[in-house]
Amino acid sequence: MAALKTALIGCGRIGALLEDDPLRIKPCTHYGGTRAARIRVTHACDIDPQRLALFGTRAGLGASRLYRTHEELLETHRPELVIVATWTPSHADIVMHALKHGARVIVCEKPLCGDLGQAKKLLSACARTGARLVVNHERRFDPRYRAVKRLIEDGAIGEVRTVRGEVLGGPYRGASSPGEGGGPLLHDGTHLIDIIRFLFGDIRSVEGSFSRDSRKRGFEDRALAWMTARNGLEIFIEAGGSRGYFSFELDISGTTGRIRIGNGFQELHIAGKSRLYAGFRDLLPAEFPRIGGPPAFTGLYREARRLLDDPGAVSVSSGLDGYRALEAVHAVYLSAAQGRKRVELPVSPAIINVKDIFGL
Repeated sequence: MAALKTALIGCGRIGALLEDDPLRIKPCTHYGGTRAARIRVTHACDIDPQRLALFGTRAGLGASRLYRTHEELLETHRPELVIVATWTPSHADIVMHALKHGARVIVCEKPLCGDLGQAKKLLSACARTGARLVVNHERRFDPRYRAVKRLIEDGAIGEVRTVRGEVLGGPYRGASSPGEGGGPLLHDGTHLIDIIRFLFGDIRSVEGSFSRDSRKRGFEDRALAWMTARNGLEIFIEAGGSRGYFSFELDISGTTGRIRIGNGFQELHIAGKSRLYAGFRDLLPAEFPRIGGPPAFTGLYREARRLLDDPGAVSVSSGLDGYRALEAVHAVYLSAAQGRKRVELPVSPAIINVKDIFGL
């Protein structure tokens, strides 16, 4: 049997360079994930020649396996597994080229696209070719969040009543190019909305607003959204916010307990006899279940291997999941542009115009 041909397109931070961060849990990149899952990257592409050469040295690839354009790499070698770790505006073109040249599984960095119509075309193209599209919303593979899902399903905190989520950071610093598709709510908030869908199911409707600190046009510095899941659960999220720190957190409130989880922590509280007030019940710290399983990027590429071996298998983080996250983000933007009007999902890509919404 011929060796699996695997192409990494984009050798930057999330492609490979973050493996050099001494503080991050490893693996923390697409390249690190492939190595942990025992998949060899056989070819690579990057528009930056120095970055490409650095990756070639890291991965032990000679010059004949390194390319400056994805078109030449894909046409020449027709890899079965293609990893897209480039800027958002380039995703759709690379994925379409990979499909044209025989890719069987494509792992695409989030967000899937900056344009909902383009994303829908990608799903249709994958359906025509039979290729599997996986979107890197890596928290779906994180054993901590999978433990939270089990706790909820087992009724550990009773019936979930409300959820608050945040992904906070500095103000938007980009050029507001329409191809990016949005600001912090899309590029960081896509993780938040996706993990909410993973834990609680599809979103039925959204209401949102966004603001800018000093600019009159362009993508948001801060976005707020009130979402209702199809099961009636109410969810509030904030993204961006011009904070002087980074914070990713979910606060899940149930009838008999509470779960908080974010970057670097997880907490479980269960209702019990109050230590402060007679006749009352408080939330008391409880032991969070022991966490087992591989790190997220290892799980991501074990998933890619599983889909290569079994094309009919159900994906943990499918192209459709990536589409639904993008759809929810753009529905929030649409609501904001309409004066916080409630927007029902699904929405037609035809009514989403990023240029008009942000005055581009």
